[in-house]
Amino acid sequence: MVELSPVRAWHPDPARAPADPLVCPVYDTLSVDEFARYASHPHNAAQFVPRPAGRSLAEFLGQATSALRSARDAKAFVQDDRPSLYVYGIRYVPPADILEALAPESRRADYLLLGLVGALDLAGLAHGQVALHERTFPDRVEERVALTEATGMSFAPIVAGYHGAGHALNDRIEGILGLRRSALEFRATVPPLVEASLAGTRHLLWRIDEPDSLEALANEVRSLRLLILDGHHRFTAAAHRQHAGHPSAPLVMLVDGSDRALQLLPWHRVLPPSVALPAQLLDRARQEFASVVPATDVVDPATAAEHLRRMHRSGVRGFLLASTLGTYEVRGAPSSDGGADFDQLHAFLDDTLGIDPESLTFVRSPRAALEAVAPPGGGTAFLLPALSARAVEARAFDRGEVMAQKSTMFLPKVAEGMLFAPAGGTA
Repeated sequence: MVELSPVRAWHPDPARAPADPLVCPVYDTLSVDEFARYASHPHNAAQFVPRPAGRSLAEFLGQATSALRSARDAKAFVQDDRPSLYVYGIRYVPPADILEALAPESRRADYLLLGLVGALDLAGLAHGQVALHERTFPDRVEERVALTEATGMSFAPIVAGYHGAGHALNDRIEGILGLRRSALEFRATVPPLVEASLAGTRHLLWRIDEPDSLEALANEVRSLRLLILDGHHRFTAAAHRQHAGHPSAPLVMLVDGSDRALQLLPWHRVLPPSVALPAQLLDRARQEFASVVPATDVVDPATAAEHLRRMHRSGVRGFLLASTLGTYEVRGAPSSDGGADFDQLHAFLDDTLGIDPESLTFVRSPRAALEAVAPPGGGTAFLLPALSARAVEARAFDRGEVMAQKSTMFLPKVAEGMLFAPAGGTA
């Protein structure tokens, strides 16, 4: 069963946040420039969670442990005095390129996602109660294991989705906080413990330590089935430590998988011309796939996004291949998994062409993909249709199948430094 236990977590000192810039984007989304900007603050989480490009693992671990100790000694981050569960809220306005990629009926000017956070007891999970849906990169898992062992901490909650009857858990959380999201009332009557702003997104943290509320919430989650949405490498690292005999209870944020504030988008791929020329890729696609035809309606990022949505609605199994040669719709055999299968593209890149996944650049939107291959950069973009959250879940649980690394992108993202806790779940 799912045991989400209260924990004495660390978070920014409420007296310093949000004025003091202590949080940063989640570790594996930081660009080099972003890392330099956030790490310029001596106690920002960028000092001890993400590994800078080009830094050896040993150097990174030494820097991380020293920076974490310094931040705690300076009381930039404080530890709560009693075990608690937490509600993590993320209020965000999607960037223009993300909004463009969403179906028109899903677009809103403002979203608020709420999740319940606690320490997930990996030892107590029943078989089949938690599933991953993406492959991981082994070196990144090893890095997260090493960081956990060096610092003793579980950083940034792993996001796991569930589907419960009648949204009971969300309703209980909203009742505790005093808000009604269904009425678009996003201001809680209970003030947050911590509030931080990050690139226009508000990150909010509430603490729940009242015994009756803790018991009620624990009862709500025990029978849930959890799909890891974001944090595959961190969850796999925690599982490896558990299997090695180290008690592991990582921080996990439970979110309703049908929440309208939770967005599921594909990661698109860009391959530089130094790895394969656009003409070569187009010729191989014509040899390997049943249909490769010009997508003449695609004239800009907006029409590319609409074409991909149309492919999804029609159940087309395939992708768009775009370069300076034009944009083509590539179709494979019909799919039976309802829009969660990227295997044909993965097989084409990996098995047919032998391309190392590390050679690919992963981008978040059709606009970003097309801009990446425009002159003078060149290269080839592979744009994927939308996914179905239910299909992703069915694929993971019913068939036990996982997709290629970085197939899915769930939004919004948690922030590093907003909440972290002892990796074993106890102080």
